[in-house]
Formats: sequence, structure tokens, C-alpha cells
Amino acid sequence: MAAFNPQKFFANHGAGLLWTGLSIALTLGLHVMGLFDLLNYKVYDFAFAQVRGPLSGASARQPIHRDSLKVVIVDVDDESWRLIPYKWPYPRDEVWSKVIRNLTAAGAKVIVFDIEFDSPDFKSDYLEKLGLIGVEGGLKHGDDVLADAIRYAQAKGTRVVLASKLVSEPTRFPPQYIAYPVDRLMSAAPEPGLINELKDFDGVTRKYGMFYDMHHEPGRWHLSLSMKALKEYWGLPDTTLPRVDLDRLELQYGPARIRTYGRNASFLVNFYGPASGLSLPGEDPWKTFDRYPLANVVDDFDFDLDPFEEDSDWMEFFMEGSPMAGLVGESPFKDKIVLIGVSVNILLDVKSTPFYNYAGLSQLMPGVEYHANAVQTVLDGNFIEITGGTIELTRYSWPAHVTLIVLLALVTFLVTLRLSPVLGGGIVMIGLLVFLDVALGFFTGDMFWLPKLAGVYLLPRALVTGAAGLFTIGVPASGASLFVPLVPGMASIVLTYGSIVIYQFLLEQKDKQFLKNTFSTYISPELIDQMYEEKTMPELGGESGIRTAYFTDIASFSTFSEALTASQLVELLNEYLTEMTEILLAHQGTLDKYEGDAIVAFFGAPIFFDDHATRATIVALDMQVALAGLRAKWHSEGDKWPPMVQEMRMRIGLNSGDIVTGNMGSKTRMNYTMMGDVVNTAARLEASAKQYGIYIQTTIPTLELAGKDRFDWRFIDKVKVMGKTEAVEAVEIMAEAGQLPDDMKRMVEIYSAGMDHYRQQAWDDAAKKFSAAEKLEEVFPKRPTNPSKVYVERCQFFKDNPPGDDWDGSWTLTSK
Repeated sequence: MAAFNPQKFFANHGAGLLWTGLSIALTLGLHVMGLFDLLNYKVYDFAFAQVRGPLSGASARQPIHRDSLKVVIVDVDDESWRLIPYKWPYPRDEVWSKVIRNLTAAGAKVIVFDIEFDSPDFKSDYLEKLGLIGVEGGLKHGDDVLADAIRYAQAKGTRVVLASKLVSEPTRFPPQYIAYPVDRLMSAAPEPGLINELKDFDGVTRKYGMFYDMHHEPGRWHLSLSMKALKEYWGLPDTTLPRVDLDRLELQYGPARIRTYGRNASFLVNFYGPASGLSLPGEDPWKTFDRYPLANVVDDFDFDLDPFEEDSDWMEFFMEGSPMAGLVGESPFKDKIVLIGVSVNILLDVKSTPFYNYAGLSQLMPGVEYHANAVQTVLDGNFIEITGGTIELTRYSWPAHVTLIVLLALVTFLVTLRLSPVLGGGIVMIGLLVFLDVALGFFTGDMFWLPKLAGVYLLPRALVTGAAGLFTIGVPASGASLFVPLVPGMASIVLTYGSIVIYQFLLEQKDKQFLKNTFSTYISPELIDQMYEEKTMPELGGESGIRTAYFTDIASFSTFSEALTASQLVELLNEYLTEMTEILLAHQGTLDKYEGDAIVAFFGAPIFFDDHATRATIVALDMQVALAGLRAKWHSEGDKWPPMVQEMRMRIGLNSGDIVTGNMGSKTRMNYTMMGDVVNTAARLEASAKQYGIYIQTTIPTLELAGKDRFDWRFIDKVKVMGKTEAVEAVEIMAEAGQLPDDMKRMVEIYSAGMDHYRQQAWDDAAKKFSAAEKLEEVFPKRPTNPSKVYVERCQFFKDNPPGDDWDGSWTLTSK
């Protein structure tokens, strides 16, 4: 094995290494600008909703045990909105105080309100202004009633947490303050928790803030709603302070070691599933968390729902001391953290989360369930770790991000060393898929999730159903989810490969241009391309195959040069040849050469296609249409062109058969062209068309190859053209099928009837038909004759000179 030679390696591959370095620099620059962040976040959401899926609830593949969920949701849903006989905001004495008392009696450990009580009870405030509250024998303020319920709960060992909010008002001094519940409620000493939301720049909520401070009070931390709920659940004293380990990106609070998002007092919420109350049409709700309508919680002996027929005193089954307690099992609220919020759409407390597009259903999550997911994430220690600590590139995360980008770019460079661009591209594509599979495999705990997901979508449903376990994507163990921000790495692969391939392509084009500039005097540009692609010098020779030869010529063009100046002739030919050549090339015809006004071309080489005869026939019709357009244009230009130009016609001959195509000429000057008897016949068909006054002539075999039913045509003659001893059956192509005018269809019918008499040597009957057809033939200036007229004269000739019984129906042309 030869020793590694660094000097030789850098000489051969220095440019590739340079482009790899530039690709790494570009990737890092784009990452620094944050251009990958949105894509990374969308991949993160995809990992939740489409790969891992829910961890609990009806749609979870491997649902966790319900007893492990310590959070219960009570919300104002559509059912509660309908059944509770009060308008929003609900009175605190009639509804919210009963909620606290009933949940306390049902054994709730912590009651958490994701509903703000930062202004007085609406009903009580109104009555107080009327003097009906605060007087002897008067009513009691709703806030006082709710405060009494809070005291009752805490006396029973149930802790109560109320929502507060950190508010910023630029015109206020200081601009930040905390909107606490009203003083009457705070007098009962509930725990306030901040409900501020951490929303990413794309409007999706993925993170949860644990502690907040105000600018004018740095270092004084205020706990968020979920952290306050956990503090009360664990029974931590107010003096408990978080301990931060910046190196490990961990924050310890009470018994929990929380994986922070970077060096921030926040963490990624490991959402346990989509919104609990939503579902696919006609199916049961997802039930990620146990969720109960507020109407159920207030429904006891003393509270009547409306309509009364739906009042079941549901809560009595779970309240301590109730005669109905225990009849249907243990209380679902016992020893739980009960989060109370709203999900009814009219109140608009919803969040967009990674499960927004779950199961093809766009769904927002109620704010209260966002807090529920945060609480359960901390309780389970089920945190999500990010490679480098953050999805964004920061001064703390850059070592991990840069290492991944550089490593993948170098691997891509090594792949391109010995492989062709196509094979290398295939390997790079496979590498991208493997990287995607492994990167998200760390998140979902299943390194084969991608082939499993592909199998679900690509294999027959019966096979997937029969081997369901084989295609089930696994779920990670608690706290084992690692998300790799893979978009910068994938960009590094694509940019490295793309830049090196583009560089190689430009280098090849430079080499090819050098060859063209050097050898174009001696050989055609087409052969230069072939020589470069095949890495061989051009040689004489060709190959035989079924192709279609194609010839065109302008009728009476020799007279044009007499009437036009040289510059006019060049202008006319350039315009005409440009229009016709564009049509030819649009249908993949190969231009052989121009011979003055004539176009020589062929179809089916160098690239073969089965419908070469069809394409050639369509090109012939399209060229005639295009020439009609040019005639109209030249006529509109007035005296610029003489009448002969304004009435220009061209003849086209085409013939299919065995043709030799290839490099022909001399060893120093050659061209890609065609040869063969079929080619000569096509040229004769074009020339002989003028003797019949037609403009597209081909043979019966060519028509059959093109498709008889695709075109309107008529038989012209069984003719021996000049230079040929065997007769060919020639036809005129008149239009694509169905496009021939009715009068021309009638003419063809009469003409064909005459042709039947002609073959039977019934000369008088044939002449009558041809005479009738001639009256319907198309008439235009300088048409020398037409097939009907030709056959009227020929019938008279044969009548005077009978061909004999052994006549095969052929006619010999004596001129081109």
C-alpha cells in the first residue's frame, strides 16, 4: 500500500478542500444569522407530532399508566358554557368558591387557577356601589366568599395557587409590575404564580419559564404558575432557592433537577400529547390528561345545572362526607394537582404547540393544558436535552454545533473524492436520510423510525396491519429524549457536495470550451461534445436503424433571387429558417444541414424514440401552419415584399425506414448526418410533390408507422420516382385527424371514389369523379396543379393508351 503523500493529496484535492472550507463558513454564517432556526424548530415539531407521537392518552402507541399522571384538568369547556346558569365572568361566590370547596372535599392536593382574578368580582362590585354590600344584614362580597373558600381549603390541607401576571407598560414608572389577584383574595394567603408565556418567534409555544425578575428588582425571582404548583405539591418553604449548575445546564429546585434551555430559567416542555378535549371527527377525545368540565365540579346537591334534566349531582360521588361518596370508585382528584382554566373558543386562551398538526388536524391547545404539560414534565423528570444546549447558535452552544457541521462537511468531501457526481449524489442522499433517521432516533428512542414510517406509507395496508409490531415506532424512556439541531448539518452536507460538484462542472465546461475553441474549425460542435463526454477522439462510421428522413424546399425559390436584393434574400431566409427550425427542434428533430432554402433533417437519432414518424408528420403540419402565419405577416408589411414572397409555399417529403446515421466525411472534417436509400426516397418525395400540386408527401409505410388514424390523408399515387426502379405508394398528409374542413372531407370522398374506378381501369367513371373532386380542390395563387386535375388528364391518357391487364397501378415520373 502506497504511503500517504500530503503534497500530492493537496495538489489533487486542494480545490475540493477549499470549497469544503467555504461551505463550512457559509453554513456557519447562515447559522449565526438564525436562518436555520425556523427549520430546526419545524423539525422539532415534526419529531413530536409525526415521529414520537403522544406519550399518554387514547392515541399513544405505548401509553404511560394513568396513575403516574399527577395532573388533572378542570376547564370551562363548551359543555360548561352551556350548563352553568351564569354568564361569564362567573360570580366568585356562586361558582368559584364552590369549585374550591368541592375539590377540597374531593381530596385535591393543590388547586391551581389559570384564570386571573386581578379585578373585583363584577356582580359584587356592582352591588357594592348600590350600597347592598358591607352593611349590616347585607350581602357578602363575592371576593370575600372566595377568600373564605381559600382559607377553608388551606385549613383542610389543600393548597391554592392563583394566577398573576408580569406586566410591562412603557409609559409607567417603573415600567414593570406584577398584576396580583385583588387584595380581598390575597388576604387569604393563596400562592400567586405568573402565567406569562414564552412564545418562540414563529408563534409556537415550546418552552416554559420557571422564574421571572423585573428590571428594577434584579435578583428577586418570582415563580411561574407551574413552579408554584410544584412548590405547594412538594411542600417546599418560601425560603427554598433554586441552585444553578451552568456547566451542566441544570437547575435544582426542591427534589427536581431541571434541564434548562441554554443558560436561561426555562425548559422545553415535553408535551405528552395533543389537546385532551379534541379528537378526529367521530372519534373519542385524545384524553392526554384526565379532564373534567367545570360543570361537573360545581354539580352537587346545592347547585342546579340548566337544563335541570342534565343535573346529576356528579361531584357528590367523590366528595368526602357525601352519602354518594365512593359509589363509583375513588375520587379522580385525590392527591392530584388540579389545574383550572378555559378551553371554550370564545375566551381565546389557546396556544400553538408542537402537536398543532397532529393526525392531520390543526388544533390549538388550551392554555391550562400548557401548564399541565409543564408540571408533568418536571414531576417525571422527563426533560428534553438539546445538543449544545440550544437550537440557536449561541456563545455557549457553538462548540457542539460547529463540530457537527465540520464533521459532516469533511465526510461529504471524502465521499466526492473517488465517486462520480451521480453516484456521489446518491450516496449523499442516502447519507442525509441516515443522518435524519439517527438524529431523530435519539429523540424518539427508535433508530429505525424512518424505515418504519416509510413502510407504513408505502407498503400494502394488509401487510402493515398484519405485522403491526414491526412497524410501531418506539418511545423514549423518561428523560431520554435528545434533540439534535440537524438542519445546519444537513445544509453543510448539501452545500459541500453542491459547491464541489458545481466547481467540477465549471471546470469541465472550461475544458470543453477549450476543445471547442481549438477544434471547431475541423469538426462539428456536436462531435466536440461527444468527444468530451466519451473521452475519445471522433471516428468515421455510423449505425443503422429505423428512422425518419425529412426534407423541405421552398417552391420556385430560384425566382426569389431574381426579384430580391441580396440583403432582402438573407433577411427572408433567416426569418423563414428560424421559424421552421424552432418547430423542428421543439419536437426533438435533428437538423442535418441547410442547403440554401432547403432544410434536411431526421428524427430518431442520435436519440431514438418510437414515435419518430409521428413527430415528423406533426412537424410537417406545424411548419405549414407557421408558413401561413409568415405569409400573413409579409402581406401586412405592404410593399416591402413582392407578391411571390407573400404567397410563398414549401414542399415537404418524409420517409421512414432503415437509415444509417453517424459521423461521415473525412478523418479531419466530419459531420453527423444520414445516408441510405430511404433518405434518397424522402428527397424524391419532396421534389415530386410539385407534379401533383401537394405540399406534404410521404409513403404508406411511414403513415402506418405514424398512425393512420391520427391524420387526415389521401392516396396520391403508386409511383416510380426518378432514379428508382421500385414503385412507392405515396400519400398526401392534409391535417391532423378531425381538423380537415367539411368541404375538403367531401372532396376526399369523391376523389377516393375516383381512385377506386381508376384502379379498375374504368377511365370514364374515374374521370367524372376526379372532375367533380377538382371543383372542390383548394385554390390559391401559383398552385401549379392538384391531384384531381392530374388524374383527369391521366385517365384520358390511359383511355388512349391502355396499360394492359397486367398493370399494377403504378406511374413512372420522368422528371424530379
